[in-house]
Amino acid sequence: MRILIVTAADESYALLLRGLIRSLQQWQPYPYAALAVFDLGMAPDTRRWIEQHAKYVIEPGWDLPVNEQTRIQQPHARALTVRPFLPDYFPGYDIYHWIDADCWVQERYALDWYASAASRGALAVTPQVHHAYRHSQNSFVWRAERMHAYYGQKAAQQLSWASYVNAGVFALRADAPHWTRWCKAFETGLAASEGSVCCDQTALNYMLWTENTPVAPMPALCNWLCHLAIPSYDTKRKRFCEPVMPRTSLGILHLAADTKDVRLQIRDPEGVNQVGLCFPGQITETVR
Repeated sequence: MRILIVTAADESYALLLRGLIRSLQQWQPYPYAALAVFDLGMAPDTRRWIEQHAKYVIEPGWDLPVNEQTRIQQPHARALTVRPFLPDYFPGYDIYHWIDADCWVQERYALDWYASAASRGALAVTPQVHHAYRHSQNSFVWRAERMHAYYGQKAAQQLSWASYVNAGVFALRADAPHWTRWCKAFETGLAASEGSVCCDQTALNYMLWTENTPVAPMPALCNWLCHLAIPSYDTKRKRFCEPVMPRTSLGILHLAADTKDVRLQIRDPEGVNQVGLCFPGQITETVR
């Protein structure tokens, strides 16, 4: 089973992208066939480094009808419009596993679970649900506004937020019907908003709610959204884990929203030292 891992970044995400790539390389042999990176505006030095580790480094176009103003103001939004077209960009793989550049893979089980679920024809994707998560009113408003702009008031009011999935990490088989249905839903939303609202996640959720396509909901451990709950750190296991029981070691940490440079202050079991940690797992300071 040939698995292609795909991500995207501009220069502002360069350090995060390097962290993601290093995290993917901690197992030998690699648990994937190849790595592909969309260049959304990298500096030459960054691109040269990425080319040493990725089989494909390409600059994408605009695959969907986003309006000119959005293209100028948000060139990074190409990372959203490419996602329904991964098999077209990189033909020849069995499974396409997208991981946002602001993620870091801590445990291999997450990669294995995504691949296993996708191999059966389902979309392996993680709902934004966990008993530690704290959702703000702003996040619900953000989702509802985009759903309304794309599909109208009824869609925004009636569709279940309990099954709302995060598009930052997913895996899908090359021959799955989801690709074309996601694309169609995305095109419909862009047309309704005159190409000014570019949100692949809104289109993906609407497609999953309205189409009879198989979905394999993955646990939050496989795409831990740090803006909804900052993880804790186990000093004995040297692992980021759930901040609540049973404190399972997290598979993939996702530094979504405003958590790109989160630091933790962690007291060791003896209560003597405090360790400052900056994701992904880098010890930055020790204070006695």
